[in-house]
Amino acid sequence: MLRERRKPFLSMTRIIVQEFEELWCASLLEQVKKNREVYWPTRDLRTCAETHLLTCNKADFVLQTIQSNPFQTTRFGWIDANIGIDASKISHQYGNHLLLHVLHHLTDKFHLQILNVTDKKYKQIEWKREYYAEYRWVACGCLFTTSKAVGMTILNRIKELIVETTQQGYGHGEEMFYLEILDEFYDDLHRSYGDYKDMLHNFIKPTTNFVYIYWSVVMRYFQLEYWKECVEVCETLIQQYDDFALEINYDLYVRLYSVLYLSLKHIDRSRANQVTHIIRRYYYTNPLFTQQFDNLKFLCGMDDFAV
Repeated sequence: MLRERRKPFLSMTRIIVQEFEELWCASLLEQVKKNREVYWPTRDLRTCAETHLLTCNKADFVLQTIQSNPFQTTRFGWIDANIGIDASKISHQYGNHLLLHVLHHLTDKFHLQILNVTDKKYKQIEWKREYYAEYRWVACGCLFTTSKAVGMTILNRIKELIVETTQQGYGHGEEMFYLEILDEFYDDLHRSYGDYKDMLHNFIKPTTNFVYIYWSVVMRYFQLEYWKECVEVCETLIQQYDDFALEINYDLYVRLYSVLYLSLKHIDRSRANQVTHIIRRYYYTNPLFTQQFDNLKFLCGMDDFAV
């Protein structure tokens, strides 16, 4: 069926068929089954040991493609097959240009979408049992892209984590392995933000669902005191507003500047002072900003901020 659908594009298509037993992850099957007899709190009728390992094998599928590079490309990636009609899993209003826009604007970094923030303590082996006590929404694994060098390093590390975690007795899909990746390869990642349905819209720059990003990402970073990450996402969202990429939500705009200022106070006083001047300038020149700042200053912890 796939070959028939791709018939007009066979010159730019390579179809590879593998039996499950031939996959890199297949050697872990018996261990996964034994693990789940002992501990499997995320049991789901939709999944089994084989489907878990198949999703884990994404890393090896892409590594195989990087190594063979049948079309001599410089960028590689993964996109799930089960993304729904009109890509409904990764887009809330699909158009053919969306994926093409993403592909046209990729960098050499590993592009990954963050949809939530999880406590970093779960990277430690003594917390793994609790980590896998429920499904943790760490990153969206259904779409990622990379260059060769960065991809080989990160994807091989993911394979190491798959083996280590399986040997420890845990595992549920591949997305939870990104908890380690987010820290270990911080500068090699291009982070996008949002829910699954925002992926094609936000993968290069955020354009939609800023309220979700604020509460599920920004405030989670802030509450967990991950100041570096918090500053990065705040600056990314603010820049989009400042570039008029979308209508300014002044409630959110003030909240983002407040969180940015408070986060910078912990890691960079000089930059915090710069943000102080920006906030004051907006306060005295933009009545919409002024109104929201006065409404939110106590709620946002900015009651001591002198305008």
